[in-house]
Amino acid sequence: MALMQWNEKMSVGVIELDADHKELIKVINQLGANAEDEARRSATRQSLFALLRYAEYHFAREEKVMAACQYPDIREHELEHRDFVERINRLHRRFDEGPEEAAAIVDEALLTFLQDWLKHHILIEGMAYRPHAEHSPAAREAAKSFKASEVWWSR
Repeated sequence: MALMQWNEKMSVGVIELDADHKELIKVINQLGANAEDEARRSATRQSLFALLRYAEYHFAREEKVMAACQYPDIREHELEHRDFVERINRLHRRFDEGPEEAAAIVDEALLTFLQDWLKHHILIEGMAYRPHAEHSPAAREAAKSFKASEVWWSR
C-alpha cells in the first residue's frame, strides 16, 4: 500500500516541479515497501540513495525556478533543502558504517518524517511560491531548461 498519494491540491503550478514531487513520492513509497522486504538492507540503501540524488536534483531545479521568478523567501527555502539533504546524508553514512543497525532506522519514524516533510514541502512551502512561479514565463523556462548536469557535473 502506498504511503503517499499525489493529488491536484499538491500542484505548485509548474509542471516540471509537480513531476519532481510525484517522483519523490514514488521514492518514499518504495522506501516504505522496502521496509517490509526480506532484502531490506540493500533495498533501503538504494532507496535512500535514490531519495538523496533525486532530492538534490529537484531542489536545484526548484531553486532555479524560485530565482527566476524572484521569490522573496528563497533563502529560507534553500535552508530547508540543505537540512533535508544533510539528514538523508547522515542516514546514508550510517548504512555504510553499520547496515544491520541502520536498517532498523528505516521504520515508521523515518517514513513518517519523510511523509510529513514532503507534505510540508509541497503543501506549505510550495504553495507559498506558487503565486510567484505559476504564471511566470521566466520560471517556466527555468524549469524546462534545467538539466541534471547543473547539479552533479558542476561540482
